[in-house]
Amino acid sequence: MRIKRRGTLLTGLLTTLALALTAPATAARAADQPGILAKPAFLAPFECDSVWTYSTYPGHGNVLDFVKAQGASAGEPVLASAAGTATRHNQPGGGQYIRITHPDGWTTEYMHLATYEVADGAQVAQGTVIGTVGSTGNTTGPHLHYEQELNGVHQDIELEGKVLSPYPPEYGEEFITSTNGCDGDPGDPDPPVLKDTALAYDGPATVSNGSPAPLSAKLTEKEGGAPVADREVTLTLGTDQTCKAKTDAAGKASCTIPAVAQPLSDSATVPLKATFAGDEAYKPSEATAELKLQYVTARSYGLSASVPVLVLPIVIAPTPDTGEVRTADAKTVAPACTQNISAVVLTADAPCADVATTTGPSTSTAKSTLARLSLGLPGLPVIEATGITATSTSTCTASTGTTDLKLTIAGTPVTVPDAPNHTIDLGAGAKIVVNEQTRTATGLTVNALHISGLGGADVVVASSTSGAHNCA
Repeated sequence: MRIKRRGTLLTGLLTTLALALTAPATAARAADQPGILAKPAFLAPFECDSVWTYSTYPGHGNVLDFVKAQGASAGEPVLASAAGTATRHNQPGGGQYIRITHPDGWTTEYMHLATYEVADGAQVAQGTVIGTVGSTGNTTGPHLHYEQELNGVHQDIELEGKVLSPYPPEYGEEFITSTNGCDGDPGDPDPPVLKDTALAYDGPATVSNGSPAPLSAKLTEKEGGAPVADREVTLTLGTDQTCKAKTDAAGKASCTIPAVAQPLSDSATVPLKATFAGDEAYKPSEATAELKLQYVTARSYGLSASVPVLVLPIVIAPTPDTGEVRTADAKTVAPACTQNISAVVLTADAPCADVATTTGPSTSTAKSTLARLSLGLPGLPVIEATGITATSTSTCTASTGTTDLKLTIAGTPVTVPDAPNHTIDLGAGAKIVVNEQTRTATGLTVNALHISGLGGADVVVASSTSGAHNCA
């Protein structure tokens, strides 16, 4: 595979040209011999009328190296010596090369190519340009390494009706003039048969706004399921977030959307499309999926009450109230605090409520506060609390809640343990639950105080609810 130049004598060139033009055709010789498969009429793998010099060197084997007799070899078209099926290959020694399988067990190889000019598996006619001369692989300069084999065994190379062995050891001693394509256009080869492909999304089923989304899809041949490598696949999340990647040896293409930014629909899903555009060897294909979009919910309010007083029942709707918050984005909902609430047996100072959500990861935090509460239900001791705060926080990994307050009953301070759902029995069927926490599959509700009494009295003080959804 070496390159070694020596001076080209004009006399030697002219003599060889004359011999090449007058050499008798011998391509059919093998077919006339019993037991020998018909040999294709191989032509020089170069453009019509171009002149090339060939040689070999010790240990090189029954193969030839070609360089152009005049001008540079690099980039020159390489033509099919005979019709057949062309396949692409690459290996350290030969670099990029084409192997053409011909009828009756014959093959030819064209090594060190700079470029491929036909698809892998293409049907080519004699004279079809299959590549260009280069120096890929183990070479010292641009040239074409050429082989002929019969049933996997190297044969003496025969081109233009002439057996070229014994091979000269140096360039410039023997020349060959190509007649490949000299009869005009070799004709359009049969169009390559494009293989059907199948694309399947195999990335995560859930994405979260503000967080990376590692997407992936697998490209295979539809028939047989063989992986299709080194092809570009485009993955589109929603309508406007796209990443691209080439398939690996297993046919898998993986890329990442740096930060998801998708609207929250009623179904809380995001469309995903994987697309392979197809090429000269494979048909296009696509795959679609519906990914779940993580989102959070929350609500908080300062106070609600229903007290069946005989003369005038007291009903206080949740005040102030953020309402139900459902979002996949970062936002804050904080209605104005209420200055105070006064209703016969109940007074509440400065109740407030707010909800804050974040992304990357999705988090919701609901918080409600009151400066002071006083409640005197008929037949019960007066209940007072100050510095009241209830907080509920949810992510896809956990939901947590806390309550802070100072509590007195009938003027006596009550020590409240740092644990949820501490119940204080007031007698006569009435009770107080401090730091009431109710868990669901998706979140947590925290009530700082939940007071119930005779006749169906029900008072909730500082309520906060948070939740996280589509977590799996």
